[in-house]
Amino acid sequence: MKKNIPLIVLLMLSCRLLAQDGTTVYNFLNLPFSPRQAALGDAVSVRDYDQNFAATNPALLNLDMDNRISINYTKYLAGVSYGTIAYAKDLREGHLLSFNARYLDYGTIPRTDEFGNVNGNFSSMDTTLGLGYAYQFSDDWTIGANINIITSKIDTYNSMALTGNLGVTYYRKDRKESFSFVFRNLGYQFRTYNGTRENMPVKVDAGYTRILPDFPVALTITAHDLQKWNISSKYNENGQKNRWTKTLADHFSFGAELFPENTFNVRLGYNIKRGSELTIEDQRSFTGLSFGFGIRISYFKFDYTHARYHNSSNLNQIGLTMDLIQLSGNRR
Repeated sequence: MKKNIPLIVLLMLSCRLLAQDGTTVYNFLNLPFSPRQAALGDAVSVRDYDQNFAATNPALLNLDMDNRISINYTKYLAGVSYGTIAYAKDLREGHLLSFNARYLDYGTIPRTDEFGNVNGNFSSMDTTLGLGYAYQFSDDWTIGANINIITSKIDTYNSMALTGNLGVTYYRKDRKESFSFVFRNLGYQFRTYNGTRENMPVKVDAGYTRILPDFPVALTITAHDLQKWNISSKYNENGQKNRWTKTLADHFSFGAELFPENTFNVRLGYNIKRGSELTIEDQRSFTGLSFGFGIRISYFKFDYTHARYHNSSNLNQIGLTMDLIQLSGNRR
């Protein structure tokens, strides 16, 4: 019974989150943290050496992440740049620690009046600093939490907030499978832009990942935005009202990674909601798809992902991970 207490607590908290609705702030917190996460459909259940996933779900922290550091960069849509950094440390006896940071730079924006006249430029940027902790209290179960301090600047307006993620992961080493459940962006805006306090971009996600026994591929399925049933647009591209099956399908994304345990990996993912709502009728744009690869050379690992959003704009993400233990000459 004791092993099931963390999961029961998380499920009880979900009842409260299901009631939340309305507009939110700091939505950049829900961007994929790394190229690999983006390629696998914003996965939250990949439990291996990649400490980037712990920034989203701290319950994925494990010994294989010890003393690894990653830097990731994305040239986002409309000239916006997005960068992240992650680090993990084993504290022994099942206790693990992580650090992460990210920024989203919106670049230079023209300042205009109500008539459209340009009156100089202004800048805007969002940043976070985060600290995470996980405890593997049995061979199969890990619980984790992290806390992030957020700062945001839009011209002369500033805001600050504290958010946290809370997760649990069940891992079967003999079957090479993991199941995760995570609450994302629980928090409070303690300094507002203009006196109006806004809601956090809370998400409840669940995921399952398994490396197949007879074929070198890891399959991942992610159920996202479980805090709200209807996340779909009201009508489809033909002007017809969407059915409940469309609403259900929009909660899922999928990922596959070929040769997940080798030095070279190939990845493919698909986000159903993005694929259906950003597609252009009568044009083959492959919207919703993402694909990439990873290659490890000595103590470095390079990751790349290309994500399809629209015929006019797509994303290219790169990441570099360094194994500080191998760099010091101590082999794992």
